[in-house]
Amino acid sequence: MKSPLLSEEKSPEPTILVVDDDPVVRELLAESIQIAGYQVDACGDGIEALEQNSASNYDLIVTDMRLPGLDGLSLIKELKSVKSDTDVIVITGYGSIENAVECMKEGALDYLIKPFTVDQIQLAVSKALEHRDLKRKAGEREFFENLSYHDALTGVPNRRYFDEALQAEIQRAGREESSFILLLIDVDNFKMYNDLLGHQKGDEALRKMGGLLKSVCRNYDTVSRYGGEEFAIIFPGARPSKALELSARILNEIRDAVFEAAEALPSGSLTVSVGAACFPHHGQTATDLIRCADESLYAAKRAGKNQVKIYGTS
Repeated sequence: MKSPLLSEEKSPEPTILVVDDDPVVRELLAESIQIAGYQVDACGDGIEALEQNSASNYDLIVTDMRLPGLDGLSLIKELKSVKSDTDVIVITGYGSIENAVECMKEGALDYLIKPFTVDQIQLAVSKALEHRDLKRKAGEREFFENLSYHDALTGVPNRRYFDEALQAEIQRAGREESSFILLLIDVDNFKMYNDLLGHQKGDEALRKMGGLLKSVCRNYDTVSRYGGEEFAIIFPGARPSKALELSARILNEIRDAVFEAAEALPSGSLTVSVGAACFPHHGQTATDLIRCADESLYAAKRAGKNQVKIYGTS
């Protein structure tokens, strides 16, 4: 049962659930936390706490260790099992500090020892919510950082990611005196395909193209959208002699795929042209490697499309 002290209306402020089977302690905790400006609900046992948290997803639960039905430690374990992100502060007596430490090992943020003061309660809650806010902000930074490397349309990394990955691979291969292959891939007749079916179908084709390219690569190869209808792939550790084999695998995979209305194109299907360059044979900087791969790509286009050209070969 929710405490009559508390409003039923949720606010955008952090929400806290107090759990204690002693109504006097429960009211003291709730009032102390409310005075600090937080939205508080309360209940008397662990099972009800789980049910209320499932419905409301509280930011923080302040719970006694000893509860009917489900004690504090079991409550934490249950929250963990359902992957709840609710944080927990445990209240314990002098004789059960070992249990409180066990709760900390299971994920509780802090514990309060009875008897406690209002200041202690408010400080513990404030610290817990500050920790939660910092964790949320760190997660947002990581999310937006990942987002800044992700091409939302095709589902593969974007040009920014490719540029950094290429520089990193150049440094790694230079240290280890190894080689790698860079492929630039351009979708043939893509403007015509867009004009025939519209940009929505064109976007769907690019999305499918990104998935197909990933499917023919190893999990440590880098597939990126280079720009427009162009993709780039970095194959770490690959020797120049493997360039033709890798490119042919890509050509065949895409040639055999079914793209809507692609039979109206001059080739009868949606195809790609590929330009290949190899480190360190064709260049030892990102600028040189991209230039060589780009020249090879345009050579493939001029030669009739739907084929691969390797830099330095006819």
